[in-house]
Amino acid sequence: MRSSVTVFRHPRTPLRFVVIPTIHIGRPDYYRQIAERLAKCHLVVAEQYDGPSSTGLAYVTALRLSLQRRYGTLVHQDIDYQALGVPVVWPDGELLPGRRRRLPLVGWLDLALMVPFLTVAMAVGGRDWLLRRNFEISDDSEPRMRSSAMHRVLLEERDALLVTAVTDIDRERNGQPIDVGVAYGAAHLPAVVRALVDRLGYRPERGGQWLVAMDF
Repeated sequence: MRSSVTVFRHPRTPLRFVVIPTIHIGRPDYYRQIAERLAKCHLVVAEQYDGPSSTGLAYVTALRLSLQRRYGTLVHQDIDYQALGVPVVWPDGELLPGRRRRLPLVGWLDLALMVPFLTVAMAVGGRDWLLRRNFEISDDSEPRMRSSAMHRVLLEERDALLVTAVTDIDRERNGQPIDVGVAYGAAHLPAVVRALVDRLGYRPERGGQWLVAMDF
């Protein structure tokens, strides 16, 4: 499984957006490569808060509890944005500085709800459960959650906040020759790509980079 690094450029302005769909579980070197690419940007738009992904931690915990040892090298997403030395915009809302690296209450709630379900699903599905899952997300995907309420809160509302942040950066800084990294869960990136291309007039550069998140 791999994810892309795609640079979007406008034909009339120097500002560039470096879009990196992130997977919340992967190899340690995958997150190291993402961090290295973001450190080269002048501004970063990041998801939720400067700490570990509760979704990725839930998957890793369930993999271990269901004894799927072949995935023992995988880790949950934990990019230290503060260590990048780059200003970061948090569309979901930044936590107090002293709590950035701590999992918030909503993250612990995610773990409490997701780990039992994932553990049972993996145990029943066998050791190839993760391999059989269809995680493919592309720029024309329409990710959906089974619960309409969760879909609205976790995808639609957060997509709107992310697109607003990207649009505001374009309006305020499109005359500057800077790179803006956008590192968000892959399910949120189709909305960003559509906003960049259809609304703001950006186009992807050729020769995008691929990062391997996990292999089997």
